[in-house]
Amino acid sequence: MRILFLFIGEPHHLFHALPIAAEMAAMGRAPEIAVSSADHLPILTRLADIYPDFRPQVRILGRSGPAAIVRRMKLSRNPRIPTLIGALPYLRGFDAIVVPERTTTAIRHFLPRRTKLIFTPHGAGDRAIMLDPRDRHFDFVLVAGEKSERRLLEAGTIRPGHYATNGYVKLDLMLRMQKQRSPLFDNDRQTVLYAPHFRRSLSSWDRFGPGLIDWFRRQDRYNLVVAPHVRLFADAPQAAKDAVMALAQPGKILIDLDSDRLFDMSYTSGADIYLGDVSSQVYEFLAFPRPCLFLNAHGVSWRDDPDYLFWTLGDVLDDLASLPDALDRAGQRHGFYADAQRNRVAESVGGDPHGAARRGAEAICAFLEKARR
Repeated sequence: MRILFLFIGEPHHLFHALPIAAEMAAMGRAPEIAVSSADHLPILTRLADIYPDFRPQVRILGRSGPAAIVRRMKLSRNPRIPTLIGALPYLRGFDAIVVPERTTTAIRHFLPRRTKLIFTPHGAGDRAIMLDPRDRHFDFVLVAGEKSERRLLEAGTIRPGHYATNGYVKLDLMLRMQKQRSPLFDNDRQTVLYAPHFRRSLSSWDRFGPGLIDWFRRQDRYNLVVAPHVRLFADAPQAAKDAVMALAQPGKILIDLDSDRLFDMSYTSGADIYLGDVSSQVYEFLAFPRPCLFLNAHGVSWRDDPDYLFWTLGDVLDDLASLPDALDRAGQRHGFYADAQRNRVAESVGGDPHGAARRGAEAICAFLEKARR
């Protein structure tokens, strides 16, 4: 049986699925790996090295055909649909294709009926984006926790017998990576992680970002890491990026707009206080419960809204004027939220993440064996 782990999205998707491929290989069912660009290779190599016996053979797609034409014309750096179309002869040779994104469902009807399409989601937040009708095109879906399972079943995007709840793979990986990390700052100040969402209609960046950084520059009680979702500045002019990077202050304010550390959990594991808006990164941060603050930049009536469930896990601020006091009280007020954080993380990403990748690998293999009968 030929199994492919296919990565046509951003390189950070590797964190959510490659560990499953490594565990599958350890079970004697070594899958093949394909990526859409050489940009994926540094992260892939780094992650593969965490698993000593995992030495995957990797194929880079899109070097010719429709994807190459799109890149030459500079229409897109990572053209997903052209990559899939150009790779169809290759993809049709597999019995199963595992993906951490939904674009691949566009070719569902161009694949043989025997080819099972399997989804391992990236992220496990509360927003309705998780309820995507394209999920119905997958033959099998991995689900992080009970909350996601419940909402997906209610939406009809998964069905009994065609999914498994395995925990959050990226947090399982973090337990391995944690042994290799160094402190973010060489001082005794508490470190605040500011992680704004990439979508402007949801993000706190435009309203609060620059002013927030300015406040941290003028105080001496906290370090700040500004680590937005990698897509927030992905298409910004270089001058705009340079202007933001110029706000960094060595030893106190670290700004990262595009490095691998945005998605390898360096910042979510190394900070003391989380400051964000609607990013699902909060659940990665809360793998080890700590104080959280949330910025309501758009005047949202968020109470009792399931899309804002994580805003019940820390104080919600409507303006920057309340930030200094909220930070100073964050440790004291954490006691009000600690139990809820633990419970919400267990619902969202499955409690103890140890073994999530192995459980995912076992579930996929069991489904494929059953489908062969």
